[in-house]
Amino acid sequence: MQSRTIDAMNASLVRFRRYMFASSSKKPKLAFLGPLGTYSHQAACECFKESVEYISQPTIADVQQALSVDVPFGIIPQENSINGSVVETYNLLRNPAVGRDCVVRGYTVLGIQHSLVVRRGVKIEDVENVLSHEQALGQCRTWLAVHLPMASLVPMDSTASAAEKLLSSEPGGFNPRKCAAICSSVVVTIYDDLEVLQKGIQDGEENFTRFYVLSFGTDVPLPATVVLPTQNMALLRVQAPLESLAGRLDITKAVNTHGLDLLRIDRRPSLHARPFDDVYFLEIGATSDNSEWSDRLQRAVERVKRSGAEVAVLGVW
Repeated sequence: MQSRTIDAMNASLVRFRRYMFASSSKKPKLAFLGPLGTYSHQAACECFKESVEYISQPTIADVQQALSVDVPFGIIPQENSINGSVVETYNLLRNPAVGRDCVVRGYTVLGIQHSLVVRRGVKIEDVENVLSHEQALGQCRTWLAVHLPMASLVPMDSTASAAEKLLSSEPGGFNPRKCAAICSSVVVTIYDDLEVLQKGIQDGEENFTRFYVLSFGTDVPLPATVVLPTQNMALLRVQAPLESLAGRLDITKAVNTHGLDLLRIDRRPSLHARPFDDVYFLEIGATSDNSEWSDRLQRAVERVKRSGAEVAVLGVW
């Protein structure tokens, strides 16, 4: 199983390198968490191939803010099979613009193989600081505890930005000769002064990240070559009534009564001023009977609203 997974990842990297620098002013633009060489970039290239021009953004929030008539598409990491939900993404989904100007059009999944990358000549015994996105640090927790137990873990905006930092004179105030980055091995094809010390350092044999595909509004057509899973699913943002826990649980009951399945639920603190007030994100679907999907979804949304909750449909696919 592990060898098949790694073979698939290697094939994915070959395709990624082919599309990595695809660009044309005549193509629609897609925003991704950059810089070049992030897993978000790789996932976008796997999904959109040569159909778009790739626009790097420094943070996940910047991806959403970049969406416009000129940049109709975006992609953001949503969940990892080892480390769970991406907190930055769910914080972003609280934004009122999501579900209005920015909508979720579906998802794509990418196999992840983390590598420990350093400046050329640096040995593992030299490493005192490990830089990466917090998700990658969490996905490699066991390997780091065994092989670099004394190293400090330094969160960065992305895995590729961590690799870039190794080339600066003082990354985060640290000696670059005593630093390593956790990232995709593809970065060494972008930066000649970097090399891979160890591949496959993630916890577990299989590691996958799910990415939401975004668009600026619902009416912009996806490129004809883009094929996303179509499963009659929707993502709802629900601001629950504050009165009681029972009132909050009635929200999921209202969804289920319309023949829809609650596939997952996530929670983040709301943007309201009230302390310990939460906003919920519900992925729902019709897994058994797909007939009249849109009507049943609308009835469920209306019923949740009648319970006193604020509801926004963030995406339907």
